[in-house]
Amino acid sequence: MNAMSLCNHLQRRGAVYYFRVRIPADLLEVYAPKREIVHSLKTKDPKEAKAKCRVLAVKVDQEFTAHRRRLEAEKKLAAPLEAPAQRNLTDLDSVQDYELTRLALLYLHEVLSHDEMERTVAKPSEKELREWEETQEHLRQLHEQRGLEFTPEPFPRVGLSPDVVRRKREHARLFIQGGGLCLATGDTSLIQDEALAFLDAHDFKVADLMSSNFQKLCLSLIQKKIEAQEAILKRLDGEWVPTPSPAAPQAQIIVINGAQANPVLSSIPGIIQQSVTGHDQDRKLVPSADNPLLSAIWESYLRERKPAPMTERDFEASVNRFIELVGNLPIQAITKSHFRQFKEALLKLPAHLPKEIRRLPFPKLLAKVEQDQKNGAEYKLLNPTTVNNKYLGALKAVLSHAVDGGFIDTNPAEQIRVTFHADTQGEAEPSVLPYTDEELGIIFSSTFFVAGQPDKFKKKMTKDQILDYQWLSILGLFTGARLEEIGQLDVADLMEEDGVNYLYVHGDPNSTRRIKNRSSRRKIPVHPRLIALGFLDFVALRSSQGEKKIFSTLAELDGRQGKRTSAFSKWWTRLTTEIGVKSGRQKTFHSFRHTFKRAMRNAQVDGNLTDAIQGHSNRSVSAHYGRDKDGMGYALPVLFEAISRAGMAGVDIHKPEGR
Repeated sequence: MNAMSLCNHLQRRGAVYYFRVRIPADLLEVYAPKREIVHSLKTKDPKEAKAKCRVLAVKVDQEFTAHRRRLEAEKKLAAPLEAPAQRNLTDLDSVQDYELTRLALLYLHEVLSHDEMERTVAKPSEKELREWEETQEHLRQLHEQRGLEFTPEPFPRVGLSPDVVRRKREHARLFIQGGGLCLATGDTSLIQDEALAFLDAHDFKVADLMSSNFQKLCLSLIQKKIEAQEAILKRLDGEWVPTPSPAAPQAQIIVINGAQANPVLSSIPGIIQQSVTGHDQDRKLVPSADNPLLSAIWESYLRERKPAPMTERDFEASVNRFIELVGNLPIQAITKSHFRQFKEALLKLPAHLPKEIRRLPFPKLLAKVEQDQKNGAEYKLLNPTTVNNKYLGALKAVLSHAVDGGFIDTNPAEQIRVTFHADTQGEAEPSVLPYTDEELGIIFSSTFFVAGQPDKFKKKMTKDQILDYQWLSILGLFTGARLEEIGQLDVADLMEEDGVNYLYVHGDPNSTRRIKNRSSRRKIPVHPRLIALGFLDFVALRSSQGEKKIFSTLAELDGRQGKRTSAFSKWWTRLTTEIGVKSGRQKTFHSFRHTFKRAMRNAQVDGNLTDAIQGHSNRSVSAHYGRDKDGMGYALPVLFEAISRAGMAGVDIHKPEGR
C-alpha cells in the first residue's frame, strides 16, 4: 500500500513528504493569491507522513469551516438590516457537567442531521454548480498529469454525488484517526473554532479558552464527532444509522407524580428527553421527566408533604447547601460520594456564621472560613449530631421522596452519617435535659407565676397575655407536648370522650396549622392537676370572649413563616435566664417534654402509653393494629389513668390569675 492510499493530500517531493490541498472556490479571496495550501511534513517516513497528513487535513478542513462562518457573519454585519436584539449569552463556565453532556449530544444530533439533510435537500444551483465545475476541472488536470483518462460526472441536483461520497468517506476516515490522536494527547485545537461557533449558535459564551469546562466540552465534541463519522461511514456503506433526538426546548417542564414542577432553572438552557441508545452514563447526567433535577424533587416534596414552616426552612437550607456544593444534579446522577463530600464539608462549617459571609455559596463560604482560620480566627464548628439530624437527615427525607416517586431505586443518602467518639465510647451528652424538681420549684415559685407579686415581665403584659404565658408553661409540664403543638390549640380542641376531657392535637391542610409527623396526631387526656388548677375554666373564658384560639394573644403565623410561639420561646429564655434555671443549650422549654417522659417512667407507666400521649412514633407493624377510626391505639380512659399516675407531687404550682 503506497502512502497515497489513505490520504489524497499526501505528496512526495524527492525524499520528503508534503501536504497539499486545493483551496475551495468560495475561500479563494481569503487566501489570495494562493490557490493551494502546501506544507512540508518534514519527514521521509511514509507512516509518520500519513499520520501527520491526517491531522493536518482535519485542521485545514476546520480552518475552512471557520473562514466560511466568519465570511457569513461579515455579510450579515454588512447587510442593511435592523440591529438585532441583544442576546443573553450563558457563560460556559457557569454550567454543570450534565449540561456539557447535553451540548455534546446536541452536537452529535446536528452533525448527523446535517448529513441526513445533504441526502434529501436540493443543492443551491449557481454556487454549487460553480464549485462542482471547478472540482471537475481540478480532477481533470490531476488525471491529465498522471496520464489517466477522465470522464466528468453530471452535477447532481439532489443527493450525494460520487465525488461527495468519496470526500465524505475520506473526511470521516481522516477525522476518526486524527481525532483519536487528539484524544490521546488532550489536544483540543482541532475542534476549538468549530466548538466556539457551535456554542455561539446556542447562546453560550467562552471567556477563557483554557477553562476547564471549555476543554472538557471540546474533548467531548471530538468524541461525538468521531461517533458521527463512524455513523456516516455506515450510512455510506448502506447501513442506515438514525439521527439521535435533539435537545428539548428551553421551556421544557418536568412532570413529577402527574404534576408540573417548576421549569428548569434559568441558568440551565434546556434538557434532553432521550439520547442516543447505549449512552447509559450520559442519560443519568441529563435531566428528563423520569430523571428530574434535585430542585424539582424538592418542589415536589413541598407540594405533596406540606412540611411545617420551620421544617421547610431547615430542609430548604440543607438542599440549597448541597446544590451549591455538588450542583443541581439530576436525581439519578446523585451518588453516595456526593453525600460523603457534603458530610465532610459540613464538618468544616461554623455553627454560627458571621452575617457578612452567611449568604456566600457553600464552596466560597468554606474557603473564606479556612482563610479566616489561617489568619487566627476561631470558629465553633457544627457538632456531629446537628450534621446527622439536621442537614443529612433533611437530604435523606427528600431523597426518600424520590424513591417513593419511582425516580430512583435506593436512597444514596442512607447510611451516610458522622461517626463520632460517642458512637464507640458510650453515650453522647444529651442535647436536652429534663428539669429537676428543684428547677421546677424555682420556675413556678418565681414572681411571674405567683398572683399579686410584682414582676418586671408582668409590667409589660396585658392580663390575657399573662394568663396565656402562665398556662402555656403549665401545659408543657402536664402534657409533655411540643411548644408549637400547645400554642396552635383551638378552643374547639378541648373535647370529651368516654367521660374524659382531652386536647386534640392535629394538623390542618387548609391553614398554617402543622404537626411534626403522623404520630403527632393524638388525643391528650387533661391531667387531673390541670383541672384542679382551673384549665377548663380558662378555656371557657376564651370561648366566652369569642376567641378561636385557646392562647389568643399569640401572634398568628405570617403565611408559612415562623411559629405562633416564637415570641413566647424567646421570652421563656429570658425568664429562665433571669431566675437562674437556664444554663447552656440543654435547658429549654423542650425540657418539659423530657421532664414528662421521665415522670411517666418513674411512675412505671408502660412506654407505649407514654408514646401515645406524647406523639412518639412506634414503627413496628403490630403498633398499627387495633386503631379506631381516628387512628388512636388506646381508649381515652386508659390514657387518663396512665397520665394521672405521673402526679408531679413534688412541684407546687399556683393557680394562674393573670396578675
